Amino acid sequence: MGKHSRRKSGYLPKVAAGAAPVALLFAAPAAALASPAELTLPLGHHDDSTFRRDVSASGEGGSSAVRETLTTTRHDFLAKEIAGAVLTNDLTESVTTRRDERQTATSAASQETGSFARGGRHTVHLGEVRAVTANNQRLGQGASRNLSLAPLGGGAERRIGLGEGTSHGIWPADGVDVLSQNAEQLDAGLQGTFAGDLQSALSARRSSGQAVDVGRLGAVGTTSEQHATGQITGVLDVGQTHEAGGQLGPLWGLATTSQSLGPAGPAGSIRGDLGVDHVIHAEGGTTSVRGTLDRSASLSALDQQVLGF
Repeated sequence: MGKHSRRKSGYLPKVAAGAAPVALLFAAPAAALASPAELTLPLGHHDDSTFRRDVSASGEGGSSAVRETLTTTRHDFLAKEIAGAVLTNDLTESVTTRRDERQTATSAASQETGSFARGGRHTVHLGEVRAVTANNQRLGQGASRNLSLAPLGGGAERRIGLGEGTSHGIWPADGVDVLSQNAEQLDAGLQGTFAGDLQSALSARRSSGQAVDVGRLGAVGTTSEQHATGQITGVLDVGQTHEAGGQLGPLWGLATTSQSLGPAGPAGSIRGDLGVDHVIHAEGGTTSVRGTLDRSASLSALDQQVLGF
């Protein structure tokens, strides 16, 4: 019991589980927030670009290796004051490619990857009130090939993935905040060998989270996650999880549900947790796996368990 004491101000349940981290992006330009005349006198403006190329090569005893990395970045920052409010727009873009080649007397292998990321962050400050809007976009691809003469064999692989996410936050007063996050990701891959084996997979994932924190008074939050993965062999994995909880003074509550369909068959669960700190605590749940139910529950009063199964 007393679980609500572990919550921190500004807490937002984790979203996009298993997704690769990506930069934040604010898609709307500053011109959407002020007239062209107002933009002629910004508080601050900074714009720079970089380009870097790294190459290394080595060879010994009939083998050789070459590695090359190209990175291009652009950063643009704009700050402006309008009617007492300070607005900032921070944009970052980057493109990265990598190439790795290895050769020996009887084998050769190469790998190439490329990625594009665009991220930004837009903030508004008006007195003690602060608001932040951000979103991100990411695109990546990769390919690899290998060939062996002894024994004879080889294969090739191709991958591609893209992701997108948004974040919103408002802090109207000290210790009070409203937060929201959403993320989507899609990945696909194809792998083949000289022996004729072919494998492919497609994966999609979506997650979201929202929270409202009113300081010492309490907080409420929800999270949601859905995923689906399929393979050319017919293997399918689909699932979703939802969670909602809140705390009001010494009272807290939490409910979680999940459903999935995979190679082992359908499964699902539902669980609840409700209590008043150091007074009463009740929790219970039901789990179903391929039609078999498993139930559990417990009840405690004044920090002493009075019922459980």
